[in-house]
Amino acid sequence: MRYLLPFRIAGTVLIFFSTVFCSVVPSQAQTTYTVTDLGVAANGAIETNASDVNNRGVAAAVTIVSFFPVFEEIGFVSQNGQVTVLPSLGGEFTFAAAINDSGIVAGSANFAGDTISHASIWDRDLNRVTDLGTLGGSSSAALWLNERNQVVGDSGTANGIDVHAFLWDKGNLVDLGTLGGSTSFATGINNDGLIVGQSDTTLVLDPEFGIPTFHGFRWDRGVLKDLGEIFGGHFNYAEAANDRGDIVGGADLAGDLTGHAFIIRNGSIIDLGTVPGDTNSAAFGVNNRGQAVGISALSFIPPPSPPVDNFECPCHAVIWQDGKATDLNTLIPSNSGWQLINAVAINDRGQIVGSGAFNNESRAYLLTPQSGPAAPSAENGANANSASTLSSSSATGISSVRVTIVNGRPHTVWGR
Repeated sequence: MRYLLPFRIAGTVLIFFSTVFCSVVPSQAQTTYTVTDLGVAANGAIETNASDVNNRGVAAAVTIVSFFPVFEEIGFVSQNGQVTVLPSLGGEFTFAAAINDSGIVAGSANFAGDTISHASIWDRDLNRVTDLGTLGGSSSAALWLNERNQVVGDSGTANGIDVHAFLWDKGNLVDLGTLGGSTSFATGINNDGLIVGQSDTTLVLDPEFGIPTFHGFRWDRGVLKDLGEIFGGHFNYAEAANDRGDIVGGADLAGDLTGHAFIIRNGSIIDLGTVPGDTNSAAFGVNNRGQAVGISALSFIPPPSPPVDNFECPCHAVIWQDGKATDLNTLIPSNSGWQLINAVAINDRGQIVGSGAFNNESRAYLLTPQSGPAAPSAENGANANSASTLSSSSATGISSVRVTIVNGRPHTVWGR
């Protein structure tokens, strides 16, 4: 999110398609999970969304405190029941997008008096924030980083109009360009420096949706490559890449009415499908074991934007492994009080973070896999708020929930 606006859609992002996926994870008894609430960053929280989890189980998340008259978002790190709020650049806005195993956090923050944000990183002690600058424009945002502390995201350019994906490496910002249009976003980078994201391919507006066509891209050693139409639709995006070179995301099916999650593995595109009964899906994260996580839901008919840009809930957080899509809600105790809406990241230990509703409140969660049956409600319900002693305002009165893609990242939108 580059501007202090809650739902500025990144040009638009894109959406997905069907069938099965051959995971590298060996077939085994179905894993179950305990659920831990990641807490909140401030009293009076309206919504809390998870962003990432590293291999030590430390999660990055963000709490929305205010929409109007000023949009205020507070990034934080959650570990072992403790919440640490990220220091700002002087303004009211911080956004935690990703955290690596060293504890370095990438995201964005604003200066005092500004209404726009700058790409930022926080050191492992979370007490110092560094502004990464821009590509000549007024604003920027960091969206991911790897273990080499290479950071990717998007930035305004010197012409004051275009937005380009960037790579920040050892103090240098590299403009990754576009696929032919004026806008691009880098949403993932693996430890070999493979970058993935999305870009418009033209300046010509699609006659149905009124926006330029967007495709996923891969950038490797200075070469930007269009992923093509994936499943035959006009819109798609790449969201994440693991160290094996697997790329996950979402793409429209032919006709642009529905979309499915995909994985590209060894040059082959695999349709990950949906949870039975759903029509849309998207994959947001993938670990080095080849497990992918994301969302499965219904599509809006007719779609107001490319199908996987907006998901009509009830939405299901999902994991793809062992050749199928599984609703994560079926793998936690039925009396937990949680409805898991989306899953945005999975570490190599199989821990998953995402966003959901706990007793009708918007919360962020951490799932931890168990070797046996899911533990009773200690981690799942009774202690669900143990990650923070701060109170959260009730979300009672919620009339609808949907998930949309903002600046290349999933955001849960609660209607009241």
